[in-house]
Amino acid sequence: MEAHPRTLRSIFRQDLRLLVPLFQRPYVWQASTQWQPLWEDVVATVERTDHGDDTPHFLGAVVLQLRRGAVGSVETREIIDGQQRLTTLQLLIAAALHVAEAEGVMGRTRARLQSLLFNNPDLVDDPEERFKLWPTNRDRGPYEAVMSGRADGAGTDSRILQAYTWFTGAVRSWVSGQEDVEEALTRLAGVLADRLEVVAIDLGEDDNAQIIFETLNARGTPLRAADLVKNLLFRALQDAGRPVERLYRELWSPFEDPYWEQDVRQGRLTRPRIDTFLGHFLVVLLQTEVQAHDLFAAARRHVGADPDRAEAFLRELARYGQVYRRVDAARTGAGEDDAALNRLRMVDTQTLLPLLLWLVANTDGPERTRAVRSLESFVVRRLVCRLTTANYNRMFLELLRRLGGGEAPVGEVTEAFLAGQRSASGVWPTSDDVRDAFETRPLYKMLRREQLQRLLLALDAAAGTARTEPVPHSARMSVEHLLPQSWSEHWPLPPDPVSAETVEAEREELVHTIGNLTVITGSLNSAMSNAAWPIKRDEILRYSALTLNRDLPEDWNTYRIRERSAWLAELAVTLWSRPVTGDEAAVREAVAAAGPVPEIREDADAPVRTGRGDIAAHIKNAMRTVAPGEFMTVSQIARVPSADYPAGSPPSQGAIAARLFPRTGRPTTVPGVRAEIREGRRGATRL
Repeated sequence: MEAHPRTLRSIFRQDLRLLVPLFQRPYVWQASTQWQPLWEDVVATVERTDHGDDTPHFLGAVVLQLRRGAVGSVETREIIDGQQRLTTLQLLIAAALHVAEAEGVMGRTRARLQSLLFNNPDLVDDPEERFKLWPTNRDRGPYEAVMSGRADGAGTDSRILQAYTWFTGAVRSWVSGQEDVEEALTRLAGVLADRLEVVAIDLGEDDNAQIIFETLNARGTPLRAADLVKNLLFRALQDAGRPVERLYRELWSPFEDPYWEQDVRQGRLTRPRIDTFLGHFLVVLLQTEVQAHDLFAAARRHVGADPDRAEAFLRELARYGQVYRRVDAARTGAGEDDAALNRLRMVDTQTLLPLLLWLVANTDGPERTRAVRSLESFVVRRLVCRLTTANYNRMFLELLRRLGGGEAPVGEVTEAFLAGQRSASGVWPTSDDVRDAFETRPLYKMLRREQLQRLLLALDAAAGTARTEPVPHSARMSVEHLLPQSWSEHWPLPPDPVSAETVEAEREELVHTIGNLTVITGSLNSAMSNAAWPIKRDEILRYSALTLNRDLPEDWNTYRIRERSAWLAELAVTLWSRPVTGDEAAVREAVAAAGPVPEIREDADAPVRTGRGDIAAHIKNAMRTVAPGEFMTVSQIARVPSADYPAGSPPSQGAIAARLFPRTGRPTTVPGVRAEIREGRRGATRL
């Protein structure tokens, strides 16, 4: 290994090719962080040179390794590190050359710039060898267009063309401010050739280029885990003499689709989809947990420098890449497996995805359908019962190991494994648990909006017939309360005070349950949303073709809400069925002991409590806000924030009334208060 400072004239010397390995990432530098600072440094160097300061400007280091070629061929060096910097310099030089030609500046200045870009055409056998630098496969078309003067950069997503266009504009703008255009371009060409330096580290044939690449990768724009893995695989294959061009074209090039570069959210992290997929693939391959920051290290431990392992890894990666796209594209609901995969979008399937990928990649037929449907039922039932997802990683990994270890049939094994869980983090809720959740819990407050939409759409599809086309999820959809959240103006209470208090408490108890919710394809304005039922019903039917809304009754009250919740619950327990075990009572106890977990709705400013707080403590706290002997209604008590029920998350009035007026007829056990009914309003007096 040797290191020397070199000018660009030396780096881009005559009859030398700098080759970017096909397995390195494409060009990614951008204006604000790389192009503009580089251009400002170049202009500053020109100005210093004009004032007699010949100190070169240092641009950093590049790592090159000699590549063996045929006798008489142009000398070739691979760029191990620094391809982004060297490619950018070539694009800047090309921009300067084309501006010079447009300004009619020929002669020595033009020849100097050309010599930094092109080899002698009489000495090359292959047309591509005329270029001093040859980029990775994906960038070759745009790069050749730029160097040949056939690119204007307009309307393209190519970063190569964008960079060339940016530098062309920068050079033109700078030249326009100079007194003598030809003289200015001559000065610029001189600086580009002789006043910009890099430290070139030349590797010997026995130096380990892969180790050096990994050590230096943190400089410049950080590499993705997938970039490092790609380099690892193809370096091992190339060193073993494998057909890397063919393997790259057949197995890796599909990952260059823009689909894989899109950012996706995984928990608290947002990463390129290819890195997210790589994490899931490594879990499948290694059957162990792999942390997001450890993807490359895990791949390197598995592959090492073994070309056989590298090729096997690459082939499996390509196969699972196709499977991942199929699973991700399961939106139409065509086929039972795809319909189940689509419905699974209502839950966070990231921890489940390695298992789903394995099932889709390695199984088919009724057993796969049974396995996928069991997993779907398990996570959806736990979702609506608001049970924790904390142990999903380990639990699904254990199931993956069993299936990957050959336990079969996969559907039966999956179902038995899930049905056998009894811990709070793994129990599979019974149908009665689901009915309780649908009929009593405020799911509107407990689930995110998209989860509610997908849940209701799945139930809508279940309520339809074989000829009913499922309604796909859309960002334009909204969840609507049938009984409005603000119901007091157009939904009068009974004239009898006692009945009014009861109805008010029931409405507050049921307004956020699933029986009072539906999905519409637009958004009702606030006036319509809070309107009287006949008007609102007609408006909902205008905005929704859902089966769930087709038979909305002409009257809507708390009885109808309970009735509809029960109907939806039966649809749910049928759609997401579960095998009945011999100890259903124990399962019910495990679900009750687990209790619901809190959830933060994406449209809320603060966490919404999903568990029952201490109602007695809340009542005591509320009553402390009034003097002894003063009376507060149930509604007033509910609106006072407390440690158990903060502002924006009040307890239900029904729960308060039940605590103050036990069904046994005995006095309330809340200390310091006396339950009373005054003027038909139930409440309490502070003692």
